[in-house]
Amino acid sequence: MPGKTLLVIGSGSGIGVHTATAFSVRGFTHIALVSRNPTRLEKDWNQVLEAVQERGYSCQVKTWACDCSDLAALNATLKEIEGFGTLECVLFNAARVAGSPPLEESIEMIEKDFRTTNLALYATAQWAIPLLKQAPASNSPSLFVTSTTSLYKEPVPDLVSLSMVKSAQRALVLSLHAKYGSEVHVGLLSIGGVVAPEKKNLSPENIADMAWELYQQRRESWQREMEIEE
Repeated sequence: MPGKTLLVIGSGSGIGVHTATAFSVRGFTHIALVSRNPTRLEKDWNQVLEAVQERGYSCQVKTWACDCSDLAALNATLKEIEGFGTLECVLFNAARVAGSPPLEESIEMIEKDFRTTNLALYATAQWAIPLLKQAPASNSPSLFVTSTTSLYKEPVPDLVSLSMVKSAQRALVLSLHAKYGSEVHVGLLSIGGVVAPEKKNLSPENIADMAWELYQQRRESWQREMEIEE
């Protein structure tokens, strides 16, 4: 199917849906939204469609309810999405931004966080990178991951699980960039603080615009990491 598809894994009221909206009104023809929360997905679907219709554009928006920590369900979902337009860009935004201090966080929850944030990203990359490598040289095949500018340097003790998985996730993204970065734009959108609508640089709208800016970079100037600070 012709056109360009943006896949957002970890859709929601913040970065996910605003990035989907930003891409949908700038020429993308298909938006695929994935989240474990069906109610949230319906709201996101409506928000993107309203933005598209308001501007008189044409864009297909479709949702998939999936818990990314269930890798079998994720792989089945990705297989379905494969037939929905031509994959051009993936935004991996799945994470649990909560937690407990060391020794208080359960092993089971840490394991689930690793599945959601790292193994799910690994599975997504295994699926997406071969598809993105097929894009014409004039396209900008991209795999972007929302990250943090600080947790890999200095963990937050009260968020020990998030600190662990984000450190490991960055290592994975940089490894993918080193191996495939000349063919696919693999990059980190590193957020330097809490995202909130009232903030200037760390508002969801601005971060979405930065994702678009990252996507628009010329192939010879692809950044592996864009840091966004307030």
